[in-house]
Amino acid sequence: PLPDLLRELIDELLVEWRYLGERIAVLTARLETAARDDQTAQRLMTIRGVGPIIATALLAKQPEPARFANARQFAAYFGLVPDQRSSGNKVRLGRMSKRGDGYLRSMLVQGAHAVLKQLRVDSDQPDDRRLLGWLSRLGRKEAAVRLANRNLRIIWVLLQSEQTYHRQSSGHQETV
Repeated sequence: PLPDLLRELIDELLVEWRYLGERIAVLTARLETAARDDQTAQRLMTIRGVGPIIATALLAKQPEPARFANARQFAAYFGLVPDQRSSGNKVRLGRMSKRGDGYLRSMLVQGAHAVLKQLRVDSDQPDDRRLLGWLSRLGRKEAAVRLANRNLRIIWVLLQSEQTYHRQSSGHQETV
């Protein structure tokens, strides 16, 4: 038995929660429509782990890939590369720098987690085998960060050219 005042408060919160759910659905539909209408967003969404929300957020950020000498610098811009404390011939990589755009970085990592969650252990795809190896060696979180880093590097290539990302079947390398 709950007091009447508590029931009223819970009812008000439930109404607000449902309203927010409906608003999220409307805004998501608008983003999906915008992504469907944009050629670049469509090309970005061919990458596993990149959906309409990430693609439109990246395009809204308007990163100019020509500003970056390579894909690693592009990923560093979003904070998805390890800190480097190297000298001479010794390469020392530390933890993820977490500098840059925190929103996009977290969205890319969440997209990578979604990809890792859908992996099948019995898959014979080379890309899936690589991801399964990362999972077994590094754990789920670090594998997701690695995949997000890899996706950003692929995004850099796609933004510089008019190519579309294609994963090929077993025995072939992936192409961009």
